[in-house]
Amino acid sequence: MQIIDHVSVVIDCTCGNGHDAAFIASHGPQRLYCLDIQDEAIMATRDKVSEFQCDVVIKKQCHSHFPEEIQQSTADLIVYNLGYLPGADKSKTTRVETTLKSLDQACRLLKPGGVISITCYPGHPEGTKEELAILEWGQALDPAAWCVTVHQFKNRKQSPSLVIIQMNVL
Repeated sequence: MQIIDHVSVVIDCTCGNGHDAAFIASHGPQRLYCLDIQDEAIMATRDKVSEFQCDVVIKKQCHSHFPEEIQQSTADLIVYNLGYLPGADKSKTTRVETTLKSLDQACRLLKPGGVISITCYPGHPEGTKEELAILEWGQALDPAAWCVTVHQFKNRKQSPSLVIIQMNVL
């Protein structure tokens, strides 16, 4: 199954140093939205995606609010790489409240069969709270409408986890 193609709409909710955005852009989606609140993240992402031929919209804003032009049921993939910006101020992290608010909105933007990918980093206090809250939130999703999987290293302490949420095709 290919999630990204030339008609895809993808949202990178925490563009960070731009690595995820560059990988996504290399697959040629129709439109890629990149969101972050830090100037360094915006600049790094802009540099990394400039070589690709897809329509990239970069917004300096919190992931708790999506750009108004994104219509409901139009996103194929929504990506979160939570925590803090590597190489920057580690006190600036994603927060439970804004991430859960964003995930609620993301569910409305996703089209049937679409995927939300969340990388959690429990290696710092807010990351631990965020991961637990996301797992609880995901567990409460209606299994008739959603498939939620969690990938973790069980033999490594405080290792990242990957939460994949797919909207069922009804």
